[in-house]
Amino acid sequence: MWKLLVKVVATAVVAANAAMAIQPYEPDEHTLHLWHLDEAGPPFKDDGVSPTPLLGLLNGAKAGQPPYPGFGAAISFQPEPGGDRDYGPILLAKPELDYGPKDNVDPPFPIMGIDGAFTIEALVKFEVMPADAEGLAFDIVSMDDEVTANRVFIFRVEKPGFLCFLPISGSAVRGGGLATLPTSGPHAANTTDWFHAAVAYDGREGAVNNLKLYWTKLESGHTGANMIGRGTLTADLGRQLADFAIGNTGNRQTGHAPREFFPGLIDEVRISSIARAPYDFCFVSEEEKNRLDEIMRRTPPQVPPLGMMLQQIQVGEVPVVLPKPGQPLVLGPGLHRLDFDFSFLPGVTADPLAVRCRLEGLGDEWHPAARGMTMEWEMLDAAGTVLTQRVFANTGSSAGWQIDALSSPMVPRTEPIFIPEGTRKIRVTLSSGAPDTTGTWVIDDIVLARSADPLNNLWEDGGFQEGERMNQIGGIPLYWERRGTEPAIARLMQMRGVSLGLLDAEQEHSALWTSTRDLGVRPAKGGETFLLSWTEAFNVIPGASLRASYLNVPPGEYAFQAIAMGSEPQPATASLTFPLRVKRPIWERDWFAPLAVAAGVMGTALLFFAAYRRRARHRLAEIKLQHAVERDRARIARDMHDDLGTRVTVLNLAASFVRRAIDGDPERARQQVVRLESAARDLVTAMDGLVWAVNPKNDTLDHLATHLSAVAQEIFRDSPVRLRIDIADDLPPLTLRSDFRHHFALGVKEALHNILKHAGACEATFALHLDHGDLVAEISDKGQGFDTAIPREGNGLVNLAARFTELGGTCVIESSPGEGTRAIFRCQIPKVPALPGA
Repeated sequence: MWKLLVKVVATAVVAANAAMAIQPYEPDEHTLHLWHLDEAGPPFKDDGVSPTPLLGLLNGAKAGQPPYPGFGAAISFQPEPGGDRDYGPILLAKPELDYGPKDNVDPPFPIMGIDGAFTIEALVKFEVMPADAEGLAFDIVSMDDEVTANRVFIFRVEKPGFLCFLPISGSAVRGGGLATLPTSGPHAANTTDWFHAAVAYDGREGAVNNLKLYWTKLESGHTGANMIGRGTLTADLGRQLADFAIGNTGNRQTGHAPREFFPGLIDEVRISSIARAPYDFCFVSEEEKNRLDEIMRRTPPQVPPLGMMLQQIQVGEVPVVLPKPGQPLVLGPGLHRLDFDFSFLPGVTADPLAVRCRLEGLGDEWHPAARGMTMEWEMLDAAGTVLTQRVFANTGSSAGWQIDALSSPMVPRTEPIFIPEGTRKIRVTLSSGAPDTTGTWVIDDIVLARSADPLNNLWEDGGFQEGERMNQIGGIPLYWERRGTEPAIARLMQMRGVSLGLLDAEQEHSALWTSTRDLGVRPAKGGETFLLSWTEAFNVIPGASLRASYLNVPPGEYAFQAIAMGSEPQPATASLTFPLRVKRPIWERDWFAPLAVAAGVMGTALLFFAAYRRRARHRLAEIKLQHAVERDRARIARDMHDDLGTRVTVLNLAASFVRRAIDGDPERARQQVVRLESAARDLVTAMDGLVWAVNPKNDTLDHLATHLSAVAQEIFRDSPVRLRIDIADDLPPLTLRSDFRHHFALGVKEALHNILKHAGACEATFALHLDHGDLVAEISDKGQGFDTAIPREGNGLVNLAARFTELGGTCVIESSPGEGTRAIFRCQIPKVPALPGA
């Protein structure tokens, strides 16, 4: 019990120390505003250098809620039943909301430093995940207004799970930042833990990636914030006054509620006049902050070398592994689409608009690198080869862009596009650009028409009315497909109708929509200029990456080159060179022709050799067949000499005995006549066997079985032996060689005769069947039997074994005195050689 108590106390101490490592902020000289939100109700004190207490806790927002341990209290913005759920809870600088200037924050209310830099941060805890929320977005901190001229910024979580910062100046959006909240790993968003959300801007107007977004799970041990994305502000925030609010927007819109309340808890809101370093937040200990500050003070500022680096190469829209430095990228044969993503080295202040690129070996012209999102139109011939290309790139925001695409007007755009004479198909690709490009682009109402017939739209379903699951963001319009390393970026936008869109908050992935259509008409001779139009709304935030694309790159040796002039303090020239090689097809390589000739010669020789071997095999088959015929003829002659000759001799002798005794000894003559008749019958039987043996019609397994069955019955007719025949009914119609059939039959007959001679009155069995391709004959009796270990006179059994050995088979004799005898003959059926020419 004592040990358990000690363990509990030790655990509590560890937890307390962990909580103490994360402390509420103490204001410093850069802290413009700091609201701890620990009060039980308004006013909420501001500990910044320009304090502004917050007075309006409205629409069910509740103070005094459980905070992260050690932080006093937090405010809940989860709406209560019966409250103003459409507008939602809010914490406002003024006591009440107003459609007009009455709820504007009082001056002075600085939100940035002299150079425009700022950091806005808060501790947040979700009660529901963004995708499951009732509202359209989760506003964390905003300075928005009903009057267009007064709008400044919104820092919030978008419903798809994006952390977003929108700088608003009048009716224009000046860049911004958009990054996907982590869904896995130590900082994955959830409804259990507290998180630190922050946006920091370094004050360098127009510089790429001057804005950083952070999302960090609150726990001790961090040495820095978890950066989830970058963005770009094209200008500093405005210094006008507007409705300042926490947990919602103070923009009291007419006609509909914004539904942007934060369904969860918010605490410890701070606005600073600098872009705070990643280690300058509440979850990093003071000792660690001081140590890193000291390192920064001792490290003299260095101007990074002017230079560029290659980030990624996509071949056919698929990223490839870059080779080791100095080695070329080697691609297989064929025509390739190549996309080069590259950027300046970190800290370089060169103008990305001044970058020029070329693929040396494909052409000598230098072209500007693409930034932002692009719409690419490619004109293809009947074989699918690209004849010409037109690219439309978008950065910044479209006219009238508000906070999101839903509230922004669709702006019409018309462009001339030249279509060559040989064009048969058109491929259009809407791309989210380099992986670190973020933002939104929505298009609708695509029209492609001849200049002479502008009302005839050649682009079918340009309004995206047909397709699969068109009421869902994951639907696919007719003729379109989505691709990329994160295809979910390409989605259907459910706005005032269905539109094609790219909603990209991924900092390391990209996606595209693409469609290939038949043109349907033949352009005029020499090519023709068509009119291309569509409507669009966009807010595109380019990252640091630039892109250069090259279509249908054929086999050859190339070098991708990029060059740019730097600006102060780096006015030098930056350049990038990367070699690559596309292999030529085998038939175009230097060694192919001699190898093909050699292969042709060898192939011809092989053909002659194959023909010679075929003739030789044919001749060999003829010889084998002739030899088999001669062997059968010799066997037949031998059988006729040995068997028939003997029987004819017996007939002659019997006839001469009859002639000599017919007058002198009639009784003996009658005996010889009987013998003569028996010999004649034996001669007929032998002749039948010989005719059966030489008749080719009997060269089948079923004929052999029938013949042996008849022979067995004939042998045991009028004998005391009871015969049982067991021949399988399913014997296949196999063809046998005549010599095999003859010798196999003679062996069986000899075994049957042995039973008749030696077994006595008994029961005998003759069985014939196939066993794994072997022909098996089994002759058994239950007669007298004999001892196989005692040598016997005569060569009958030896000859019988020799006969089957000659056939390539086996002969097994089993017998015991008084228990009968069993003979098993097994032979593999030989293949019958094909006739020449068959």
